[in-house]
This record gives sequence, C-alpha cells and structure tokens, in this order.
Amino acid sequence: MTPVESWPATDGPDLRQRLEQRAEPVLLKGLLSHWPAVEAGRAAVLGICDYLARFDRGAEVIATKTRAAARGVMGYNDTLTDFAFVKARMRLPEFMANLAAYLPVDGAPAIAAQCAKVSEVIPGFLDENPLQALPGVVPNFWLGNALTVPVHHDHPYNLACVVAGRRRFTLFPPDQVGNLYIGPLEHTPSGAPISVVHPKAPDYERYPRYREALAAARAAEMAPGDALYIPPLWFHQVEALEKVNLLVNYWWPVVGLPGDAQLPAPVATLMQAIRVLNALPAAQRDAWAAMFEHYVVQRDLDPTAHIPEPWHGVLARRR
Repeated sequence: MTPVESWPATDGPDLRQRLEQRAEPVLLKGLLSHWPAVEAGRAAVLGICDYLARFDRGAEVIATKTRAAARGVMGYNDTLTDFAFVKARMRLPEFMANLAAYLPVDGAPAIAAQCAKVSEVIPGFLDENPLQALPGVVPNFWLGNALTVPVHHDHPYNLACVVAGRRRFTLFPPDQVGNLYIGPLEHTPSGAPISVVHPKAPDYERYPRYREALAAARAAEMAPGDALYIPPLWFHQVEALEKVNLLVNYWWPVVGLPGDAQLPAPVATLMQAIRVLNALPAAQRDAWAAMFEHYVVQRDLDPTAHIPEPWHGVLARRR
C-alpha cells in the first residue's frame, strides 16, 4: 500500500490555500505537536481525559458502542439487516468514566464519543490549542478506544488531527467507488454512506473487487500531533489503535463562485439524478451516461470548442 505523501509541518495562513490546491491527501507530521492537549495525552494513558475535563460544561455527547460480533467496527451486521452498534446520549464525564473502566478489560467493546462540537462540549479548548491555518472553522472531536470506522467519504475539505493515541487511515481515490461496495445512500450509520466490506476480515469471495480498491489505496500512520488532509470525496477508513484516542477534525466547505449559493449542493444534484434516471429503461440510462460524460465531466472533449465564446452559456468551464 502506498504511503501518503508527507509535508514539513508548518501552521500558518497560507496552509489552507496550499491544501485546497491538492488533489491528493497529504500527511503533515507534527503539525500540532506543540498543543498542550497533545502534551497532556502523551503524559499519561488518561491524561487527555483529565485535560478535557477542565473544559466540560455539562453538554451531552453521542456515544457509540459496538456489539460483540462487530469486532470493533462501527458498521453493519453480517447480513446487512441492522447496524452493529448502539448509540446513547450522555455527558462527557460519564463517557470518560466508561472509557476508564474498559482500560483493564481484554476484549472490551469499542466505544467512542462521535463528532462532538468542540465549541459546544469543551469550549475553551481552542483558546489553548489554536490552528492558525483555519481561523473561524469550528472543529469536531472524536474520543474513544480502539474503534474502526469503515470506508466512507466527506463532501467538504477535511483536516484530521491526532491529539492522543495513534490512528491509521486507509484512503481510496474517488474513482474506486465501484470497487468499495458502498452500502445504502440513506440508511447510514451517521449520515455518510459506508462500505459494507468488513475492514478487519474482508470477504473477497463476496466482494472480489475490493482487492482492486486496496491495490489503489494509500496509507497514513499517525502519531499524536500529526494531521492528515483529505480532499473532498476521497474515501477513507479510520482505525483508532490505542485504548484512549482523541482526534479533532476540521471540515470546511468547498467555496464556489458568486451565485453558487443559489444552486443545489453537488450531493443533492447526484441524488436527484439517481431518482430521475433510475426510472428510465437501461438504453436511456446509457444514453444519459454519455451526455453526463460529455457535458458535465468534459474529460475527453471540450463541448464548447466549436461554439463561439459568447454562446457557451451553461457549458462554459468556470474554473
């Protein structure tokens, strides 16, 4: 598996622009190693929990707990009839008490406080642990033990920052979508469609194309203080590797041109196209596929090459 390219870690105002110009992931080693939170996580097994407790204001988090058969993976059961985990709302101190109680237990369930807003649950954290590259972007945090989140993708730009513990990211280019066996687009664990292939024990007889996806995959091994940039629509699997892990991630939107706010989001356009075109006969779907390839993707031919520029209209490439 090819390692993700690494850059020298420098936090500053120009980092955001450099990342947005990237079409592939990049690993920023030690970008956040100076954060007090990273130092607290290194100091003791539960050091990060003691550190976070200083900022707690009583807000609830959504806690996830995997079922025994899930083998630490927050996905579907083997028959694809239900999720292999349960969720509950609780306050942060209660969740951290559960995390501490599982430390000495071999084979303990995988648990995590998922996608909690830093500004709502631990206000004040960013005052001590700022990121100059993304001013005004409010991050989320993910606290837990050895939990694996299956392959999925996000629509915005994503900077995933390991604060405590170690994480392994396995990333797949968007063109591998057909080899990843993505599950339902609507019946999802947390909003993002995920692969139905079990990441710890892939069934290659059932999902043979997954081998091709792995052949195209990139890997990032991350220590506390490291950050990983994930471009929009890049698929990624996330493995938390320690008994206590904290990740903080920053999502920020892909900004379009003036007037784009009046247009539907790309994912809404995709869903609408699926609903409309799936109702057509196969021959017509093939015909529309050719239209999308020519007019939308514009990969091989420029559909405006023979048209005077003032008449390009909606076909004009805007970037």
